[in-house]
Amino acid sequence: MFAKAKERLDDLLKASVVSKTIKRLVEHGDIKSWVETGLDLYKSHDTSECEFCGHTVTEERIKQLESHFNDDYKAFQNRLMKADDWLTDQYIQVPLLPASSDFYEEFKKEYSESCAALERATKDLNEEISVWHKTLKEKTGNPLETGLAVDVINESSIKAYNDAMTAIGATVDKHNHKSSNFKEETEKSKKQLELHYATTEVKSFGYHNKKKEVVDRRAENDVLKATITSRSSEIRSLEDSLSNEGLGADKFNESLHKFLGRNELTLRFNPAKKGYEILRNDSVPVEGSLSEGEKTAIAIVYFITKLKENDNKMENTIVVVDDPVSSFDSNHLFHAYSFLRSNCAKAKQLFVFTHNFTYFKLIRDWFEGVNRNRRGKNPPKDPNAFFYTIEASTAIPRQSTFKDADSSLVNYNSEYHYIFSKLHAYRDNPALSRDEAFLTANLARKLLESFFSFKFPKHRSDIAQLMNCGLTGCEITDESTKEKIYRFINKYSHSAVIEINEDSSENLLGESQNVIGDIFTWLQEVDEIHYSEMLEVVA
Repeated sequence: MFAKAKERLDDLLKASVVSKTIKRLVEHGDIKSWVETGLDLYKSHDTSECEFCGHTVTEERIKQLESHFNDDYKAFQNRLMKADDWLTDQYIQVPLLPASSDFYEEFKKEYSESCAALERATKDLNEEISVWHKTLKEKTGNPLETGLAVDVINESSIKAYNDAMTAIGATVDKHNHKSSNFKEETEKSKKQLELHYATTEVKSFGYHNKKKEVVDRRAENDVLKATITSRSSEIRSLEDSLSNEGLGADKFNESLHKFLGRNELTLRFNPAKKGYEILRNDSVPVEGSLSEGEKTAIAIVYFITKLKENDNKMENTIVVVDDPVSSFDSNHLFHAYSFLRSNCAKAKQLFVFTHNFTYFKLIRDWFEGVNRNRRGKNPPKDPNAFFYTIEASTAIPRQSTFKDADSSLVNYNSEYHYIFSKLHAYRDNPALSRDEAFLTANLARKLLESFFSFKFPKHRSDIAQLMNCGLTGCEITDESTKEKIYRFINKYSHSAVIEINEDSSENLLGESQNVIGDIFTWLQEVDEIHYSEMLEVVA
């Protein structure tokens, strides 16, 4: 509405009429109004004398004035007067609103704030309309003036007014909703009263103290139950000690509890049934309620126990274990590994099949440790632990083939070990190819990020900050060396703009060898022990 009104008002302010103007009347609006009124009185009273000075008004003067105030001029004046009346009606009147006292207590504050916002917005809008009105009156005083204009009504003022009205409407709706849902609101109030009185009763009754007393007594009962269970276990132990069957169960239980890391399951000989039964918590028969992991654990313990039966020597036994951790969680992986190693390390031959990579790494590190010890003998011995993968064909009939495991599965425990090894190999290579030279920049960046992120974890997301921290306490590696390394890895591995020119490859080939040497000198200076042990690991 205001945008359309501005267009119409601007058109009116820029409009004019053609008349034979009298300069003094154009320049002095108050004189113009006075003369225009006097001319009308002169004509209506049919007189030739000036009522002000008493002199005769000449016919020539009358014609001059009539030429100034012609019909077009008067019609335009009439348009201006109508515009003035219309604009007067555009002032915003604050609507008649209910008193804040008519609202529920919880709505009074927001209603009062909304009403105050409406009053401010109305005042702001009316002030802007008043500026329009003042400009229109200036045009009315001098219709021949065409240089007047008005500014658009501020959108924020209109939005403030609309928001205030919307907020008032929302508050009224909430009030009306509560009134129309009086039963529901009454129920809420009743519940609040009930909670109040219930809380009072709970405090006076000492509910929480009594509840704590119940907890304490239950804890005491649990202690007594544990004591009773312990005594019962001792009694059964004494009874089992009188039986050869009990002695076998004890060894099995000892191994099972070590394997599972808990003593929840127990094997016990039942003289009445003349056989063994599995109990949970040393009291409840399992009767088929074992988990897959518990079944696997019992099977492995039984298998190892059978290996040692009848004084069988492990040194003369070939042991094949097929995926012993297929149904275990991550915690039991370590129990399974520890149990297998402690019982089968001296086997004549040991074959371990697994699909679990975590379990594979545990076995691999064990076997690789054996190989290192053999290589360290004087004279060195050949390794006796080997790693294979089984690859199945897609042809029919389906066939599987044993192959030597890929070196990446055997030689490296982490990406960091792999990067350190590769970059160190490039350092000792006197003649790098172009492909290898470009690869060194990427490897160098990842190596430095991994090493310094571990040393200075607070700056792990900023390679520049990490490298600055790495200079602390260094004497061989200085700021200029650090800067050379930083520029090298950014130019050839992480630059926002890849530089391609005739000298790039030659510069990289010439720089990479020196920069790699500087990087390893820096790592050694920051952490001598880590550097030395890494060399042993990747050797």
